[in-house]
Amino acid sequence: MIQPTIEILPLKKGFLRAAADATYALVRIVAPEAPAATESVVRTPLDIALVIDRSGSMSGQPLGTAKECAVRIVKGLRPDDRISIVTFDDEIDIVQALTAVGDAKDIEARVRSIQSGGSTNLFGGWEEGAKQLAPFIKKDRIARVILLSDGQANQGLINEGEIFTHVSKLAGTGITTSTIGLGHGFNESLLAGMAKSGEGVANFGQKPEDLDEAFEQQFAILSNTFLRQVEIKIQGGSDVKARLVGEILEDAISSTRKLGNLSWNTALVAVVEIKIGQNAKADELFAVNFTAQTKEGETVKFGPQVFSLPEVDLTTYASLIADVNVSAGVSEASVSEKLEKVEDLLRRHKLKEAKELFAEIENLTDLTSWAKQKIAYLKDMLDQDAVMAMKEIRYGRSDMVRSARARAAKEMAESVNECTMNLEPLVIRRKIVSGRSAQRQNPTTPPPATPDANNGQA
Repeated sequence: MIQPTIEILPLKKGFLRAAADATYALVRIVAPEAPAATESVVRTPLDIALVIDRSGSMSGQPLGTAKECAVRIVKGLRPDDRISIVTFDDEIDIVQALTAVGDAKDIEARVRSIQSGGSTNLFGGWEEGAKQLAPFIKKDRIARVILLSDGQANQGLINEGEIFTHVSKLAGTGITTSTIGLGHGFNESLLAGMAKSGEGVANFGQKPEDLDEAFEQQFAILSNTFLRQVEIKIQGGSDVKARLVGEILEDAISSTRKLGNLSWNTALVAVVEIKIGQNAKADELFAVNFTAQTKEGETVKFGPQVFSLPEVDLTTYASLIADVNVSAGVSEASVSEKLEKVEDLLRRHKLKEAKELFAEIENLTDLTSWAKQKIAYLKDMLDQDAVMAMKEIRYGRSDMVRSARARAAKEMAESVNECTMNLEPLVIRRKIVSGRSAQRQNPTTPPPATPDANNGQA
């Protein structure tokens, strides 16, 4: 197979032994451009199981939005794609067994007829969606469960960790999971965690149009995948402590991280913090290894790649200029790490402490152009609606820690605005507001705390 490139870019081109402060490096695994033959091939056919939450908590706008999103997904599929529709409350119903899309009008009518019901057996609904796809897994097709829900599971399996384990195991068989959070009080912890464990995409929104881009982006990534299940592992050298920056509370480990799918002509990025002791070896500061799966399911490994730097004295080190693009990547990953702590405080209803920590983030002097806009929006949101602020932080920090995933390293420090972001390739496009479409991006106006109950009705 064509090999990806591993890049390790230092913050400074030298290190100071036994320094009090850590230094940093940016690690990137870069996919090649798609071969000409690949570019001309029509995208891989999709097998999609849409799992729609019809429980009582979804009544009104959330269910209306879910149905309209499902209809838009069906309309966006090709005749040779296959679709299954599953609904759940305390009972699980198969609205449509897996079938070729063909003329989608009948499927659309079935979706629009869904009515709200009782309790929420979310895991049971997701599991049935997986069962619809499992017998038909093929190497020449892409299988994905898309769950549309408020995540308020109260029947069946409800333990998040156990659900994540099941979702992860299913992804290992070739069926990935994406989630769409709906309603003002959706459970972002469960839904974002399922998408992460399932190698899918987590999105949320209040209106169907907020999610159109999300679906387009999701299918673009699926259609342009070079490697799946990319995972990085780092190992510090002798007397060197190396850790991955970002998601410290969620992952609970700092030496390995799942980075997701790698698309053609893009990159996946990780920031490494390095604390170098007195007895460190300059030519073996840390090593990087990657594992992944090809689209055909074959496990592949890349590395080890060993990182080295020249040792310099204090005067020389002080005169070294930090790479502005590496600094930008480090800054966004570090801010993401702090936002995770803000989110944790909000989840524990410690609003005062959360705002104090957020004020520290606002005062950072090394924020990138995109991060400044993101932080300004989150500040307004935090002042007006702490519940939605927690959700924007949860989804936004994931973008931040991986925001450089497909940009060339030289572009990481560039200023951005709404126009330049909208010109970015779809598979890597960033947004200031995670829960809105780009057409409705207005960072100075957070969405209402209580959405109009009539909006989004099908």
